[in-house]
Amino acid sequence: MEEPSKKHKGSSSRSQRHSEAQDTPIPSSISSSSLFSLEEQRIRYTNLFSSRSITDPKFIDMDFFSDESFKCIQAFQNSNRIPLMSLKLPVYSELVKAFYSNLEIQESTLISEVYRIKMVIDQSLFYDLTQLSSDGVPFEGALDDDWKFDFSVHDARRLVCTNQADMTGRLLAGSLALEIRILHYLIVRVLLPRSSNLAQVSEEDLIVMWAFHTDRQIDWAHLVWYRMHKALRLNAPLPYHHLVILFL
Repeated sequence: MEEPSKKHKGSSSRSQRHSEAQDTPIPSSISSSSLFSLEEQRIRYTNLFSSRSITDPKFIDMDFFSDESFKCIQAFQNSNRIPLMSLKLPVYSELVKAFYSNLEIQESTLISEVYRIKMVIDQSLFYDLTQLSSDGVPFEGALDDDWKFDFSVHDARRLVCTNQADMTGRLLAGSLALEIRILHYLIVRVLLPRSSNLAQVSEEDLIVMWAFHTDRQIDWAHLVWYRMHKALRLNAPLPYHHLVILFL
């Protein structure tokens, strides 16, 4: 999606809104082998995670939106999602990969280990760190049973698209109404980050935008955990860099 050309506070540069993250190398005095307490962990990391890509870590710059009245930004503030979305921490790719390499999710608890330090993040601690509530539907990317009688692809498209948009073909971000484009950008870059097809509106994107505009509640804590677990699949990009560094 093209960046809005509107200037704000003297600049419309992309770096003000979503800074390009630069990887911070681990000090040379610390060896990579010290990341792990077991040889099995090191082997798993080397074979399955060391060459993984990390989803480009983005964050929302609230100063950019301070003079605006976009509904989506106000809703994010009211639902306390801004603390997660505005996280901006140094980029340590190797640490993020080590975290995911050792990650287990057991009974709503995240368990991992980095630098031989075990981390146990239960629902209470996760809420304290992210302020994400567990209220709402445990959405996992597909239409939930509770919404099936109310949702239709055609109606959802009409809700988010401009009047001139094609309602039958592939849905692209350029067909969305202006504020919906901002919402979509924040979904695919920050809330549910992915590495490809950023200008395309997926079925998951459409459902999330529909839920947003019809005031359906999503269990965002569950959804973030689900996506972190999903990232353990072979060769999947690793999301939520800033959040992982916060855990560390």
